[in-house]
Amino acid sequence: MSAPDTGSGAVLLDGARYENAFAWLYQHFPEHQPRPLLAGTPYEPIADAGPILLEAPMGSPVYQAWRSGEQILDGIWLESGAAADDLFRILQRRMRIFTPDRRELWLRLGDARPLHRAWLAEAQWPHGFWHRVQGIWLRHQASIICAWHNDQPQQDLAPNDHGIAAQLTLDWPLLEALASQDDTTQEVNT
Repeated sequence: MSAPDTGSGAVLLDGARYENAFAWLYQHFPEHQPRPLLAGTPYEPIADAGPILLEAPMGSPVYQAWRSGEQILDGIWLESGAAADDLFRILQRRMRIFTPDRRELWLRLGDARPLHRAWLAEAQWPHGFWHRVQGIWLRHQASIICAWHNDQPQQDLAPNDHGIAAQLTLDWPLLEALASQDDTTQEVNT
């Protein structure tokens, strides 16, 4: 798939990739309201280092910055018609997951590098993980690709609104692909 089906969506980025993420976002994209996924949780003091959601319909400055890869490093674009507040709550419920042996882990949803590795490994997300999201888009080389297309965006494996409490279990192949490391050093955008 080479182009999104809809023009609606949001960028999810890793705040840790930016020195003082909120100040940087407000300076470069003052028309967009950043929504840190750790807001309203016990981890709010470090919210600017966690995943940050920005509404980003196609053509918006945030979408263009993500697409070009010049300002937004390693973010993902979620093709979704959901309102930003709804998508925020949905994604919060997916930040912490269970392993098959019931250990609890945090996902780095805003950092596209682990998701890119999972895509390259052809790992699959469980149906219902990407609730209300039709496509998960990544940059690959000089283009954008739909890494995963969700044929059933209405399905929700984490329907209970328990904030960031783990509700979903991911399988070992996906977890291993997400956890694999590469030699890329972490850059900080200032």
